[in-house]
Amino acid sequence: MFPLIESAHVIGLSLSVGLILLLDLRLVGRGIKHATPWQIMTQLKPWYLAGFACMFATGGLLFWAEALSCYESPAFRWKVAFLALAGINAAAFEILYKSRIADWDPPDTIPLAARVIGWCSLVCWAAVIGFGRWTAYRLG
Repeated sequence: MFPLIESAHVIGLSLSVGLILLLDLRLVGRGIKHATPWQIMTQLKPWYLAGFACMFATGGLLFWAEALSCYESPAFRWKVAFLALAGINAAAFEILYKSRIADWDPPDTIPLAARVIGWCSLVCWAAVIGFGRWTAYRLG
């Protein structure tokens, strides 16, 4: 069962982070320029939330299967720390900007703090993925 659960974890990760990447890139002024951040978020949110649900459920099962080795792994601790930071970053975006995101057209109206949140999200998710792979291959 472990390979199936791990595969589902990677698929959930790809779905959630792959789609949130589109919003983050739009926030920082890159990516899909013909769509506003609001359009991207409203169309993709159900899909990336489903990916997060899959990722968290399967991640819990993977941790349960190898709790001691994960607990002893510095890479796993870094992964969890960056995952927490990504969650805090997303919550900050939701609290500060969700009600105003529809007004960000043209792109130069995206507030600087929202752009910073986009960059922080990109860095956090890259770290989660990197440290997750490091943990999976028992490199640290």
